[in-house]
Amino acid sequence: MLASERRQIILEHLENSGRVRVSELTEILDVSRMTIHRDLSQLADEGHLEKVFGGAVARQSSDKDGCAMCGMAPRERTAFVLQCADGSQLQACCPHCGIMLLSARPQVVSALAADYLHGRMVNVRTATFLVDPDLTVCCTPTVLCFQDRDEAEKFQRGFGGKVMDLVNTQSYLRASMTL
Repeated sequence: MLASERRQIILEHLENSGRVRVSELTEILDVSRMTIHRDLSQLADEGHLEKVFGGAVARQSSDKDGCAMCGMAPRERTAFVLQCADGSQLQACCPHCGIMLLSARPQVVSALAADYLHGRMVNVRTATFLVDPDLTVCCTPTVLCFQDRDEAEKFQRGFGGKVMDLVNTQSYLRASMTL
């Protein structure tokens, strides 16, 4: 049996019961526990399930197009898309979640975010971010993406916050998320 066939069977069992156990899957699929663990890891990386001790459970969000970080539905003005080396894509609901995913996933080869004012997708490496303005759009601290630094600074004059590049925004979010 091909790995893709095994994974499809795992997803079908997960859809029917909401959870799967490694021990059950080894019997059903007649493969080793290690093979099941690798399959579950792959499916978790793709956002299909959450691995738990002894098996896996369905993702909290039933929306397969939801944010890979928090499960919220992506919005046009705050969309964030990461392209991975294996050809898969991850979506994030906002630059906050997208930048956190970017920091946590070394296999990301490119990332695009929607310019908050104009909606066009821009390369996050050249983008300017407004961090923690007096405006909550999605996740907090709020992060808004702008293609043009001057527009970010104009927006900052009205809503406050800090204008930063990608590297400084990543550092700020890491620090703000540390307990």
